[in-house]
Amino acid sequence: MTRSVLRTVVVTGVAALVLAGCGTPEAGAAATVGGRRISVADVQSATSDVQTLYGQNQPVSQRAVLYLLAAAPYIQEVATRRGAGTSPDEARRIFTQKDPKLTPSDAAVTVLQANGSLGKLDQLGPTATQEALSEVTKELAHDHLTVSPRYGTFDPQRGTLLPDQPNWLPTTATPSPTPSQ
Repeated sequence: MTRSVLRTVVVTGVAALVLAGCGTPEAGAAATVGGRRISVADVQSATSDVQTLYGQNQPVSQRAVLYLLAAAPYIQEVATRRGAGTSPDEARRIFTQKDPKLTPSDAAVTVLQANGSLGKLDQLGPTATQEALSEVTKELAHDHLTVSPRYGTFDPQRGTLLPDQPNWLPTTATPSPTPSQ
C-alpha cells in the first residue's frame, strides 16, 4: 500500500468513527425531556430575541432560557388549570408592543409564554406559586430532563438548572511534599 492510499484509508476510518456519533438523539441538543429535543439553535435564537426585547441593561442567560423552553409545556399545563395561562398571542404582543417590526422565533414566543404564565401564577400568592413550581419540577424529573453540560445540570431538589462545575483540575486535600534539597 502506498502512503497516500494508507492515509486515505486512515482518514476515512477516522471520519466514519466521528460521524457515527452524530446520529444520537442528543446530538446538537441543549436538552431532552419527555421525548422532546431542545436544540442549541432554539436556545440561542430565543436568547437573542428575548435579549433584544429586554435590552442590554437586563442580561438574559441561556441557562434561564433553556429552563423555560424545557419547562414550558408543564408550566402551561399547570397555569392553565389554575386560570393563569398565557397564550402564544399574548407572548407575541409583548414583542410587537416593544417594536412592531420584531419577529420573534417560535422558541422566543415559548419562553415569553412560560414566563408570562409564571408571572400570573405568582399573582395567585406564594403558596399557589410554590405548589405549581413543585409540580413542574416533579414532571421535569419524571420525564428525565437531561441537559448538555454546556448549560449546567438539572437539580430536581431545587427545580433549577445549576451551572456546570467541571472537575477537570485535580484537587488534593493536602499539598504534595516537596523534595528536600
